[in-house]
Amino acid sequence: MNYLLVAAILLSSGFRVNAEQAQENDLSSLKKQFIQQISTDSDIEEGPFSFNYEFRTVFFSNAVISLFGELTVHDRLPHGWKQYEGKTLYKATDQWKEVSLEDIFPTPENKEFLRSMCEKILKKDPLSYFSGNTPLCETLKYEDIYTFVVDDQHLIIVFQPYVVGSGADGPFVVKIPIDTLKRVWADSHMFCLQLSKSIESRSFLSSWDLDKFYNDVAEVN
Repeated sequence: MNYLLVAAILLSSGFRVNAEQAQENDLSSLKKQFIQQISTDSDIEEGPFSFNYEFRTVFFSNAVISLFGELTVHDRLPHGWKQYEGKTLYKATDQWKEVSLEDIFPTPENKEFLRSMCEKILKKDPLSYFSGNTPLCETLKYEDIYTFVVDDQHLIIVFQPYVVGSGADGPFVVKIPIDTLKRVWADSHMFCLQLSKSIESRSFLSSWDLDKFYNDVAEVN
């Protein structure tokens, strides 16, 4: 597998960053911000400080690549923050293009299906803000749904820390079967077509579970 290709696509495209946690929109700027933060912090004796970024393949084929990233920053102990990121790309002619939820859920009806499905699943999660007799949240905002990846069976929505549940219990994810989405999302979009073809071909590597991912890579190598 051409993992250099994956890295090149990732580095050339950049990841989305939560504006509430950082005003910058790329990792270089975040690193500079982190260095400035710890070098001017009056509580420097609280160190050590850390800035860690990990990304891994959730789905890999010749036509679709889906990557999940996790940024973890400790700039003053014991407090730290996390950011989850997803990037899914598909082959369109001879170019790789990133797909967004807007591309595959373009209509108000599409969006409402996705929102209500996520809300329904979150209400069943005992650790989410939506569960219990007196839930902290009752209605999920569509604007809070934007980080996602895909594997060979699901569209996986990943929520940022403290959006639908405690940051200590995350990441909170909602898995929606692709078979269910075939009746709802934009089936004619090139991404949906390429994903369907890749799955049918059985020529792919796919794993949301981290342990299974490493085992699969070991078998391939």
